[in-house]
Amino acid sequence: MNDVYFDCNRGISGNRIIGALLDAGYPLDALTAVVREILPTENYEFQIHKISFNQRTATFFDVILPEYDPGLTYEQLPKRSLSDIIELIRQSSMDDWIKTKSIAVFQRLAQAEAEAHQCDIEEIDFHERGAIDTIIDVVGSVSGLHYFQIKRILSSPLNVGFGTIRYRYGTLPIPAPATQRLLKDVPVYVNEVGGELVTPTGAAILTTLCSKYQNIEICTFVSEGYGLGKPEHSFEDCLRISIVPHTEKL
Repeated sequence: MNDVYFDCNRGISGNRIIGALLDAGYPLDALTAVVREILPTENYEFQIHKISFNQRTATFFDVILPEYDPGLTYEQLPKRSLSDIIELIRQSSMDDWIKTKSIAVFQRLAQAEAEAHQCDIEEIDFHERGAIDTIIDVVGSVSGLHYFQIKRILSSPLNVGFGTIRYRYGTLPIPAPATQRLLKDVPVYVNEVGGELVTPTGAAILTTLCSKYQNIEICTFVSEGYGLGKPEHSFEDCLRISIVPHTEKL
């Protein structure tokens, strides 16, 4: 069994988690298989780049979805509710640990969104074209952790960024309202790095699964991976994960 330490000095997001897991050795075939298991009929592509930085490398991961008719209104776009997503997960043949943890992440994310928008949890729709991107980020991340036989997840305090960001609801402060709720009682900080460093999906995955937040100096590890949020970002913008043999001392 192993532990994993997330170094979130530039925040965290779903695509950076998967990028870091792939960089650490999570096989792309394993990711592809678990996504096909839960989304067998959807159209999507993975965009993956291994980027070099002066003898160091990081992996960029993203999900590319087909364009929809721009004439469609928001109400006409495909959506999935929390119940829809839970049913997809439960009907799959994935390992029970992956199912349980993935459902817990979605329940936590939906609850935070419902509180932020002051509505019932079942009124929350994961609108990103049928929630394909979010489903891949969540299930792919949990599956990657299962691949490495992770027993415990640890994290540094989170750098959340600052400023504003445009959502379909208008201009929102950073952290976004749902992210702010997900990070309640989690140690966070702000420095000179602006922008949305912690996304709702990244916050939901980490805060659902993490058992301890503190800065830890990792000297030896089984594997290490770096996930890049955008191809043009610098190495300093990476999410770093360190996989270490499980020990109660951390």
